[in-house]
Amino acid sequence: MEQTVPVALELRRALYAVPVGVLCGMLFDIKRILRALLPHHFIAVFLEDTLFSFLCCFMMQCYAWSFCGGALRWQYAAAAGIGLCLWLLTVGAVTARILRRWMRFGCAMQRKIRRVFVGNTENPDAEEKIPEST
Repeated sequence: MEQTVPVALELRRALYAVPVGVLCGMLFDIKRILRALLPHHFIAVFLEDTLFSFLCCFMMQCYAWSFCGGALRWQYAAAAGIGLCLWLLTVGAVTARILRRWMRFGCAMQRKIRRVFVGNTENPDAEEKIPEST
């Protein structure tokens, strides 16, 4: 026989699942920053994405075990998804904008440093040299 749960308790549990989605958004931003700062092979990207997915699912399952008696219902996952969207559309958007500007600045600084120490690596005569056909 199925046990009935009051609607107010279900709503409260769903609202408490929103911070789980926010934590997943924080993990996503950490993953995004690491991916921008460090060079990645496609296998490392695959492993990072797999670890991120596993951690998000594990956090949701821990939430269900801790607060919901082990029952993971669709409304909890939907509320966590809302929390993730809220993070990505607010703080995550600002983080992405800062990261893009910082990466552009880093690339420009890298080119300037290369010009100072290596010199101009572009060969202006390369266009003029056309192999002669005989």
